[in-house]
Amino acid sequence: MKRQLGALGLAIAALGTMVVTTANASGGDEKVTLTVGLMQDLDSPNPTAGYLVSAYELWNLQYATLTDKAADDFATEPGLAEKWEASNDGLTYTYTLREGLKWSDGEPLTADDVAWTINTSRDQEWINHSATTANLDAKVIDERTVEITSAVPDPKLPTMDVYILPQHIWEEQAAGDITTYAADDGVGSGAFTLQQWNPGQDWTMVANPNFWRGAPKFDQIVFRVFTEGSAMVAALRAGEIDFVHDVPSEQFEGLTTEEGIETVIGQQGGFSELAMNGMAGGIGDGHPALLDIDVRHAIAKAIDRQALVDRVLLGQGEVNPILGVSPDSVWFPEIPEADQLNYDPAGAAKLLDDAGYLDTDGDGTREMPDGSQPLKFRYAQLSDSDTAGPNQELITGWLKEIGIDTEVSTYDQTQLTDVIASGEYDLFAWGWTPFVDPDPMLSYFTCAQVTTDAESPGYNDANWCSEEYDALYEQQNQELDRAKRVELVHEMLTLFHNESTYVVLYHDADTQAYRTDRFTGWVRQPKDVGPVLFSNTSPSYWNLTPVDGGGDDGGTSTGLIIAIVAGAVVVLGAIVFFAARSRRQQDDKE
Repeated sequence: MKRQLGALGLAIAALGTMVVTTANASGGDEKVTLTVGLMQDLDSPNPTAGYLVSAYELWNLQYATLTDKAADDFATEPGLAEKWEASNDGLTYTYTLREGLKWSDGEPLTADDVAWTINTSRDQEWINHSATTANLDAKVIDERTVEITSAVPDPKLPTMDVYILPQHIWEEQAAGDITTYAADDGVGSGAFTLQQWNPGQDWTMVANPNFWRGAPKFDQIVFRVFTEGSAMVAALRAGEIDFVHDVPSEQFEGLTTEEGIETVIGQQGGFSELAMNGMAGGIGDGHPALLDIDVRHAIAKAIDRQALVDRVLLGQGEVNPILGVSPDSVWFPEIPEADQLNYDPAGAAKLLDDAGYLDTDGDGTREMPDGSQPLKFRYAQLSDSDTAGPNQELITGWLKEIGIDTEVSTYDQTQLTDVIASGEYDLFAWGWTPFVDPDPMLSYFTCAQVTTDAESPGYNDANWCSEEYDALYEQQNQELDRAKRVELVHEMLTLFHNESTYVVLYHDADTQAYRTDRFTGWVRQPKDVGPVLFSNTSPSYWNLTPVDGGGDDGGTSTGLIIAIVAGAVVVLGAIVFFAARSRRQQDDKE
C-alpha cells in the first residue's frame, strides 16, 4: 500500500538549475531524457522497506512481475510469465516464463529467482509482498517453469504482481536484516533501473536494454523533487521539465488553458482520512474519550466534507465516506441513510450531550462524564503537505464548535510515522492510495496489524480491532466466488465506516500535467479516468515516444535534459532528509 504525501514536498531543493539542451533524439550521442517533477522524495529504493507512492513508481519501473495489469481495466495479462495453467482444485498454478529473460546486468532471470522471491518473502514477511505470498509455496520445475501452490483458496490467483527480485543480488541481504539494504545496485528486469539517487533532489533511472518487452524508446528518466508547487509548475511552463505530478489545487486551473500543456485529473481510489487512536490492545496513550463510539460519531458529524472538497481541493475530489480499497468502485457499499454520518453539528453536539460529555466549567471545552479530563485531543499534522494545514484549520474549527479542543503538533512524514507507531497521538490526518485488489488494504485493519512494539509497527495505524471484521477478512481472503466476495467486502467496509476510527475526509484525485511537445503515447490507467503516471503499473513509460524535432522555440529538441546543478540551495522551512526505513517488518501507508 502506498502512502500519499499530500502536496508540499520533502527535504531540500536545489533551486538553482541549468537547462542543457541536446540534439534531436535521432542524432548525436546525447541522451533523451524524460524529466518528471514531483513533490515527494523516495523513502527507500528497497521494496522490503519503503511505502511512499514515489518508491512504488521506482519499483514498478525496475522490477517486473510474473503477471501484469492491462492499462484499460487492470485485467491480468502476461508479464515475465508468458502463460499459466491452473490445477483442477484451483490451488496450484504453473507459470511458464518467457524464453531468454535477463536481468539488466546480463544475468539470466529464471524460475529460481521467482521461487526464491516468493518463498523468502513469505518466510520473512516482506512488506509489499506478504499480503500476496503469505499462503504460497513456489517450486522450481525447470529453468522456465515455476509451480505456485496456495495453502488456501486464493481469489487473487492467477494474478502474481509481487516484485521479483534478483536472487544473485538479494540473497546475501536476506541473510541479515533485509530492510536495511540501500538497494542501490540498479539491477532489475523492468523498463528502467536506478542509476543514482540524490536524496532531497532527484533520482535518475536508465533504460534497460534487456526488458522483456524491448528497450524503451528514450534513454533515461530524471525524477526531480520540488518543495514548492508553484516552482514546479513554473518549471513545466518554462520547458525545464516534461511532467508534473500532484499539481496543487490553486495551480491546476491555470494549466488547463495553457497552450502545449495537457492536464489530467486521475481517479484511482486514493483518499485522505482523519484517524483516531482506538487503543485496541496496542501501545500508546490515546485519549479515553475516543474509545466511545458516540464521541467518534460526533467527530464525524462535525466535519463538513463537502466544504473540504470545495475549499481545500477546489473541487478536485469527491465526498465519499468509504475506505478506498481499490480503484474499482464495485467494492464500495451503499451506506443506509440512517447510518450515514453526514455533516450535522447540532446532531454531533446532541450525541455528546446525551453521552454525558458536558462543559461543566464554562470554558468552551467539554469534559469526560466523570469530570476527569477535558476533551482536548492531540492533533498530528503533516508538515509535508499543502492540504494538511487548511484541512486542520477547518477540522479543528468545527470540533471547537461542538466543544472539542485540540492541540496541534506538526511533523514531517518520518516523525509522524514514529508518533503513530508509539501510539502517542489522539488524531492524525494522512492519505492512502490502494492497489487494485482490495485484500491488502483490508488486511491492514485486522487485529494482527495493531502495533505492540514501536520498533516493528503494524499497518493498523488507528489501533482499531474487531473480531467481527477479522472473521469477515478471513472469509473474503479465501472466497473464490466474486459476487460473494464483493458482499463480504461490503460488510467489512460498512462495519469500518460505522465504527468511525477513520473518518474518510474525501477521495482525492491525482492532478497531473505534461507538455505535448516532448513525448507522445501517454496512457491513462484505468482508461479515461486514471492518471498517466503514478498509477498501479504506470504503462506510459514504455509506451512514450519522443516527438521528432520537439522542443522549445529555440529549435532545441525533445531530448531536453535538466541538469540539476549545485546552485544556491534554498532551505524552505525545516531541512528534512527522509531516510530510507521500514515502518515495520510489514510497513505503513497513496
